[in-house]
Amino acid sequence: MKTLVRSSVIAAIDAQAQSLAAIPSVCLMESAALQIFQHWKPLLKLDDRLIFLCGSGNNGGDALAVARYAYNEGYTNQLVVFIGSRPSVSFEVQKAIIAAYGISTCNVSELGNQELALADWIVDGLFGTGLRGSLHADLCPLVEAANASTAQILAIDIPSGLGDSVPVDQVHIVADLTITMGFSKRVLYHPAVRTDCGRIIVINPSFPPFLLDIVEADADLYDSDDLRLDPLASDDYKTSRGHVALFGGSGTYTGAARLAARACFVSRAGLVTLFCDPEVYPIAASESPSVMVRIFEDDRLDRYTVLLAGPGWGAGREALLEHLFASSLPLVLDADGINAYATMLKEGKRPTHGPLVLTPHLGELRNLVAGLWPEKAVCVAKQDAPDDFFTLLSQLADQLDATLVVKSSLVYIVQKGRATSIIDGGNPSLGVAGSGDVLAGIITALLAKIGDLQQACIQGVLVHQRAGVLAAQTYGYYDSETLLSFVGKAVAEAEQ
Repeated sequence: MKTLVRSSVIAAIDAQAQSLAAIPSVCLMESAALQIFQHWKPLLKLDDRLIFLCGSGNNGGDALAVARYAYNEGYTNQLVVFIGSRPSVSFEVQKAIIAAYGISTCNVSELGNQELALADWIVDGLFGTGLRGSLHADLCPLVEAANASTAQILAIDIPSGLGDSVPVDQVHIVADLTITMGFSKRVLYHPAVRTDCGRIIVINPSFPPFLLDIVEADADLYDSDDLRLDPLASDDYKTSRGHVALFGGSGTYTGAARLAARACFVSRAGLVTLFCDPEVYPIAASESPSVMVRIFEDDRLDRYTVLLAGPGWGAGREALLEHLFASSLPLVLDADGINAYATMLKEGKRPTHGPLVLTPHLGELRNLVAGLWPEKAVCVAKQDAPDDFFTLLSQLADQLDATLVVKSSLVYIVQKGRATSIIDGGNPSLGVAGSGDVLAGIITALLAKIGDLQQACIQGVLVHQRAGVLAAQTYGYYDSETLLSFVGKAVAEAEQ
């Protein structure tokens, strides 16, 4: 697990490193620049045309120092472009060194129209975390020209134009590589801009441990190294492994419930009962020999460990959903279950419930938000600022007393009173019909054995991601039936 913070936290650490640890700003700058160059160097060719866009603050000073380290190693085909009129002290030091070296420079007003188009690499040292609002209109054409060029772009700290409080639809650098300081920034993991940051590398520009160790996370970033499950006990059997009651399937969508049920089994559930509509009962009963298929007739629910509702359910399920809420059993809501809940919220209904997990994709997330705060829904994950996005997720989890598993190219797990957990999968092969039904089944099965909702969701998402990696390595692209065959392997790996 890695810590994500707001940009202002790193600004405070930088200031404290200078005031409390007596580290001069230019020393921090030199350490950062050397590490940036060391990570960047393997990607360079000696004859590459390198253009450095340097604002007049410390982000620009970092870029100037990187230019010098590159020049020292023989990467001399450079142009340094100065932007801004209020230089920091450390920037002035680095600018004087560049002048002494004789490296080619110009002001942005002198930059020829073809310079960016001919670059192999553009280094973004415009603003980094120093930006407090949208880019000034005068700079937007420069940023747009950089993005339109065929050059690869290295962003120092964060791509310029992004910021904690800056709407994500504003003009910003689109980077291939972002090298960020101290901790990775939460702003880099908004769903609308994550791909605009490219590969993200974290370096420490000599910030002292006594400052880093006391930082509280604004979010936690998980990856495959965090996938761990306790093995089943040697005397576990079908009842002790959990009995899932699955409410899903309809005349239009018969496959979703089958995928979710099979996902429960390969994620270690011992028993699965599927409650479906009468018209699809014959199909469901014949397709799923391992699943007990029934038609719901006010059955007792207390015999089940956990409920899953929604996969392929269809519309008009609000009354049944209220009944499931009333059971107070752990409940995972997916797909049409979420839409039914959103409808109830719009009607002013706020039913009490037991432990609740919601697994919306971004469209379903907007439906839930619209049920509580209609004026906010249109902006969610499209036009909001990162601060607003993460705050809204926390508010929604609090208001619904639920654990959210928000699905996009990243997955956000949000629970009341805890830092948001983020899984950055970066595996587009998982974006296939039925993949969400598989994930819902995995989370439900793990919830039957893991008492902590947040941990069940984190490990469920990591299992899903790992299964996607294994499937992609074997087949390249695949359907969700194929994905299922790798879930059990991913679970077994997690038990090692």
